[in-house]
Amino acid sequence: MDKKNEFTIIVAGDTCPRQSGTKVVVSGKSHDILRDIQPYLDDADLRLIQWETPLTHADTPIVKCGPNLKCPPETVDFIKKGRFDVALLANNHIGDYGTDVVLETHEILDRNCILHVGTGMNLEEAQKPLFIQKNNFRISIVNIAEHEYGTATKRSPGSAPLEPLVNIKTIRKAAKASDICLVVVHGGNEHNPVPSPRQVLTYRTFAEEGASAVINIHPHCPQGIEIWNGVPIVYSPGNFFFPSEGLENEESREDKWWYGYLPKITFSKTGKTRIETIPYRQDFSDWKIVPLSNTDKAKFEEYLKRISAVIKDEDELEKYYDAWCAVNGYGKNIVADIIVSETHLEFELDDIGEIKKRIGLRNMNTCESHHDLMCRAYRMLEEFRMDSPE
Repeated sequence: MDKKNEFTIIVAGDTCPRQSGTKVVVSGKSHDILRDIQPYLDDADLRLIQWETPLTHADTPIVKCGPNLKCPPETVDFIKKGRFDVALLANNHIGDYGTDVVLETHEILDRNCILHVGTGMNLEEAQKPLFIQKNNFRISIVNIAEHEYGTATKRSPGSAPLEPLVNIKTIRKAAKASDICLVVVHGGNEHNPVPSPRQVLTYRTFAEEGASAVINIHPHCPQGIEIWNGVPIVYSPGNFFFPSEGLENEESREDKWWYGYLPKITFSKTGKTRIETIPYRQDFSDWKIVPLSNTDKAKFEEYLKRISAVIKDEDELEKYYDAWCAVNGYGKNIVADIIVSETHLEFELDDIGEIKKRIGLRNMNTCESHHDLMCRAYRMLEEFRMDSPE
């Protein structure tokens, strides 16, 4: 392809400089963390990062299941040092400290001249694509998240939600107004190396309806890639920089939390698209993101090829997803938790402690990927397949 008629976008996955990573970033070491991976980032015309944390010092955590994440405003230096152009904000943690903090995060990014997409003052604003004109290309970015916590409403700030019928209209309109329409979704089951069949169907539909590329982020592990009707679909690039003190030891060096890849997608005026993957490993002992090379790179590429092949085979994908739902009794535990919750319905509606005990059930019903898991677990239970999925 002619370089003059090409445009390259690179997307970094889940990023949250939390825990001990906060001190390292605030002390001014972002450049050191990024030094080895930076040449690959700089090789793109547009750099996006999934920023999975609000920026604040506020101590106003919302009631939810799972951790409430936040990072101090000073950690914006990581985005700046990486020379990222756009922060993707539609995710399940941006609202962890309330709606005012969503707007505070906007203000901090704006002051630092960092574009952002996926959140807004209200639902209408959050759903608006970001439009960028660069190198004679018109780019639109649609950023949405599954229904966990922090979703925007008609009257409150938050993330743009995954609403396929609405999203399709947005994608069609954005695609007509741009040369490249990039759709980035935040969703999926954490730690699962394969997407759910529903995700595959949804993202393929986005590709058919005008997306130039679809990228999903959230599982905290690498998932595969496919080309659907000429459109690249990345199901999860894994974490980019996400310190986890429970994993910072020698025994966990092979945990998929540590590994990821940068999807580098090159578009042309002729409509041709190619995708390249740049695998890396987070090294929390030296605080670096290290591109893989030689044997390590070959092993990662073989693994990515293997899990990508599963996506192409509908029957195989169903089997893998069944097995993941049942593994370690996870599916059975979910069913048991729901049954226990349903048998203890009487409680004071203003009792925070009691609400916290039950808020996980809300998430199982409203979040698309948790709902996938719940439905699959019930189906397997009904068919007596929980202990022996095919």
